[in-house]
This record gives sequence, C-alpha cells and structure tokens, in this order.
Amino acid sequence: MPSQFSSLGFQVASGDDLAALASRVAERADTIDAGDGQYLRWAPPSGEQLWLQVRRNGDALGMNPHFGGRSAVRAALEARVSRPSHTPLDGTFLAWADPPADGAPGGAYPFAFDCPDAATLASIDLPVVVTLQVAAFAQQLTVHESAAHYRRDQQAQGLAFDSRSFIPSGLIAPSGEPVVPPESHALFTGHVLEASARQNSVTGEPFWWALVDTIGGTFDVVIDPTLIGAPVVAGNVVAGWFWLSGRVRQPDRRRSWLGKLMGR
Repeated sequence: MPSQFSSLGFQVASGDDLAALASRVAERADTIDAGDGQYLRWAPPSGEQLWLQVRRNGDALGMNPHFGGRSAVRAALEARVSRPSHTPLDGTFLAWADPPADGAPGGAYPFAFDCPDAATLASIDLPVVVTLQVAAFAQQLTVHESAAHYRRDQQAQGLAFDSRSFIPSGLIAPSGEPVVPPESHALFTGHVLEASARQNSVTGEPFWWALVDTIGGTFDVVIDPTLIGAPVVAGNVVAGWFWLSGRVRQPDRRRSWLGKLMGR
C-alpha cells in the first residue's frame, strides 16, 4: 500500500530513510515557533511539504508530510483529539464540514484530520468555524473516466453511491461502533476539477495531484503513481480511501453557536 510519503514522491522504507530525509531538507526549511518547540517547514513550489518537529534544545521530535494546494473546506472545529503516539507538536481535530450559516451545530458530515502545525493553533478557542486547506493522501483509489462511467460501474456492482459522497471511515468502524480515538481517514468520491503530474523537488520522483470536488468542499488529492494506470484528468471521477492532513486558512467571521450562547 502507498504511504503518506510515497504519495508525494518520497521513498521512505525505514527509520534511517526518515532521518536522512529530515537532514536533507532541514537546512532549507523555514522555522516556525510553536509552544513547546519549533516547526521546520520545507515547502517548495511543487506543493509537497515536510513539517519537522524539534524541541527548544534542538532534539528531533518527528516529521509529518503535507501538500499545500488550493482546496477549500469550510468547517467547524469542534474538539482536539489526543493519541498516545502524539508528540507535543502533533495535533488532530474533530470537525464538521459545511456547518450551517446560522451557527447551529452539525453540518454535512463529521470528520477528523491531522494538522501539521497544530501547536500554532493552541490558543484558538473551540468550537470555531474556519476555512481549511485539506490534502487527501490516496491509500486506495479507483479512477473513472467520467460521471457516466462511474454510474455505470456502480450499477454493475449493485451499488448506488453518488459521484459526490463522503464517509468518515475514521470515526465509525464497519461494525458501526465509534472509532476511539477518531482516525484521520475517509472514504470519498468526487469530480476532478484539475489535475497534473508533479515531480518531487528532492527525489525527482513523480506523483499526481488533483483538485477534487465532493460534498462539503474541494480537496487536494495526492497520488502515488503505482495506484493509477493512466493520467488523471479533469472530468474524471475518483473514489478511494484517504488520509487527511489539513491546515487552517482563515477563521470565519461568523461566531459559532457556542460562542453566541456564551456571548463571545
């Protein structure tokens, strides 16, 4: 199965590979202060990003991939999610996509996403409505030539999922039980608005990017080339299982329902 790193053209098979990659990009990274440490952000124009984490004393904590694209998901951040594996600079949020404009709770669907710069948001009071840029790293993927081909394939399989659909698989297990703590995974289907082949600026390895429109907004989908047999183009419909990494673009000026209730 493709990894979060191979979806961006990085070949990481071991801890040594990870350490070598971190050393390779650290000197070209921007430094961002964040509470208990610092982020070293490497973000070339080709879109792939690495967020290194270091303590104040210089000790390495970890590293997370991200892709900086043009996606936009209006979302209500409801809660922070803690995991035993988290470092002090890791972070996960539980959110609702496309919350009501009147500030009422809920939305199109709930979902969780990992945030590579979560510690910079430590002072934000939740719940809050924001615009997110969300990168969806394809773990499994099917590409359909068009919406018509997608509907035909669905009918052949006896299925009836819409060509724009989203299932928060990281929140609900196949048995119907809640996933605790929530995971930053989702099953979704959407229409490709734009797509292009990209080349990793460190390794020279190729990967694919697609801006995908689905329920709740648009997502930047990044794809390991081994998942596809032909170029992805506008007009395709993609369906798959994804890891979600998101960053806050801007807060919404409208107050949340809880903020209104408390006079904030």
